[in-house]
Amino acid sequence: MPMPGQGPTKFKGFTLSSFQRKAAAALDTDHNVLVAAPTGAGKTLVAEYAIHLAQKKGTRALYTAPIKALSNQKFRDFTEDPEIDSVGLSTGDITLNSDGRVMVMTTEILRNTLVENASQLSDVGVVVFDEVHFMDDPERGSVWEETLMFLPENVVIVALSATIDNLGQFAAWLERVRKRPLTVVEETKRPVPLKHYLYHPKAGIFPPSRLKPMRSRFKEHQKDREWQRRDDKELVDELVKENHLPILYFCFSRKLCESKALKTSRSRRLLDQDGVDQFEKLWNAGKAEFGFDDRRGPMGSLRGMLARGVGYHHAGMLPLQKEMVERMFATGLLRMLYTTETFALGINMPARAVVFDSLCKFDGIKFDYMRTRDYLQMAGRAGRLGMDEEGLVYSVLDYDDVMDGPINRIQAGRVEPITSRFNLDYASLVHLHGIAGKQYASEVWENSFAAFQAREHSKKREEHNRRQVRALLSKRFQFLEDMGYIKPEREILARGRTCLHLFGYEIQLTEMLYEGVFEDIDAPALCGLIGAVIHEGRRRDTFPRQALRPMKGVLRHAKEVVQQAIERETDCGLAGSLKQLDESMSPAIYEYASGRPFNELARYTSAAPGDFVRVARMTVQYLRHLYKLLEDSDPALAETITEAIAGLYRGPIDVRAELGLEGGAEAVKAEIEKGEAAAPEGTAASKERRNRRDGRRGRPS
Repeated sequence: MPMPGQGPTKFKGFTLSSFQRKAAAALDTDHNVLVAAPTGAGKTLVAEYAIHLAQKKGTRALYTAPIKALSNQKFRDFTEDPEIDSVGLSTGDITLNSDGRVMVMTTEILRNTLVENASQLSDVGVVVFDEVHFMDDPERGSVWEETLMFLPENVVIVALSATIDNLGQFAAWLERVRKRPLTVVEETKRPVPLKHYLYHPKAGIFPPSRLKPMRSRFKEHQKDREWQRRDDKELVDELVKENHLPILYFCFSRKLCESKALKTSRSRRLLDQDGVDQFEKLWNAGKAEFGFDDRRGPMGSLRGMLARGVGYHHAGMLPLQKEMVERMFATGLLRMLYTTETFALGINMPARAVVFDSLCKFDGIKFDYMRTRDYLQMAGRAGRLGMDEEGLVYSVLDYDDVMDGPINRIQAGRVEPITSRFNLDYASLVHLHGIAGKQYASEVWENSFAAFQAREHSKKREEHNRRQVRALLSKRFQFLEDMGYIKPEREILARGRTCLHLFGYEIQLTEMLYEGVFEDIDAPALCGLIGAVIHEGRRRDTFPRQALRPMKGVLRHAKEVVQQAIERETDCGLAGSLKQLDESMSPAIYEYASGRPFNELARYTSAAPGDFVRVARMTVQYLRHLYKLLEDSDPALAETITEAIAGLYRGPIDVRAELGLEGGAEAVKAEIEKGEAAAPEGTAASKERRNRRDGRRGRPS
């Protein structure tokens, strides 16, 4: 038995490290816990201990993750754990066993539940926030912050983070906002240490300590074109020769991942006959499980590559392709995997070595040298616990990198702090207005990490930020009043009640509902329209314009409605935050919802298959929101929505099939009709639409 306050020495057959014991001891005393540790150090075991305690107390546990792939992986892991009674999953794409004692979900789903129906969380005892440093994400970080602020005070928080510079600041805010003692557990030592190397074709492999003399040597070849190129052939040759496999090779371009994997697979066989036999067995098991065709098409070409021990992994791939690649890598049959950075986010698949094709990446605005935190997150995948004495990390450099790159800062600098991205969306503002009026939003901001950071900076900075935020909130509330969503004195109008149940594009969808855009729409056009609301295409995406003809009228009407809202925002002095429709994926969505086979969609979009799947799944997610909103008030449109879901939720869009489950679109309909959320009050839009339709058809309204 452990000494009081020291935590258990063993859990689930593992001997706990000192930081894991400290975290467990804190959880034993109902403290919140913030764990900051390097990738692969064993943070997940702390989360599992918290779940174990919740089950002992008879309360539910929630496990939130920043990406759906990680949520799906955790769902599988927990389902296979004999000590967990029942597991559920909710990601927007799918809801399984919503009454599960352990629920795995994306953080957005949890935040939306807090706004829509917080009573569903009354029996929750603990919430795990995996990758909580994701609060720094410019687009989605605010969701983490809001959730940490709005969760009931009786809920214990377990926050798992990579190493961050302002851990103390973040911890002080978290303890203040949660109103419960917080134990901070920081581990800086990696269980498998890393060795970092640099590589240039004219210099070979060398340690960072040799960079300064290398720069002197390179200076003499400034105009020599042979010294300017980036080439990794000899590096890969050396790693294969020394058997430093498996290798995770990070490229920050999907096309580069594919082209490098193809080139490598054509020139190398990295599996011996025994490995090939194992591959065939595992591949055929997957084929039997999922029923895919590998005689031709994407699965056929992937099979030929994987059979040589080489593969690639990125967000543009089909989910089934990624699933088979991950299975092969997890079993050690993939010796060289070219991948984008998403593979490093939480998914527990370490390698012997990591290679960076470049130390520059796109940060959402421009290409620049990566942050230290990003580098360490990816580099941390090198080194397998119990198998490797050290993890090997190699960075491929070009001439400019050698001469001017901030190599030391990237590899050994201070890890960047978390910066607040707090930004209440319109639905949240409507929700807060209904609770305590407009002033409440300002009070919420005062409790945010953004205000905490400003306060710690200086009184002048705090007051400046306070004035800015109050001015911004005033304008946004004015917009909501002008648009007919709220009235003074905490009154929420019909439009406002509707928007509370449409997360992410609430203004666009609410306006379309009230302005008759959905009148007499058919199922494929509805899918194409919702796809246009949520899709943000790449500049180089192409599609046949004539394919928009079946929904040309509804798209034009929808764009006019959204443009009016955008202009009203501008009139209120706001920088336009509302996204206009993007129809570049709509032809493919329309055709697929009409029954066209998946393998014919390349005629309707140049987007990667995985991008189509992502948009189609998000379309199903928003169709589900609409169904719950309208099932009682507008049965006709609800039936069209059901038909739309049935048209889309098949083939690679079917998340249930990906998880080895049956049911397809019928199961999705059953999920929605199960009554997870009662029909909300905000259904005046459907009444208005019915009145217009009935009047036009000569029937009494």
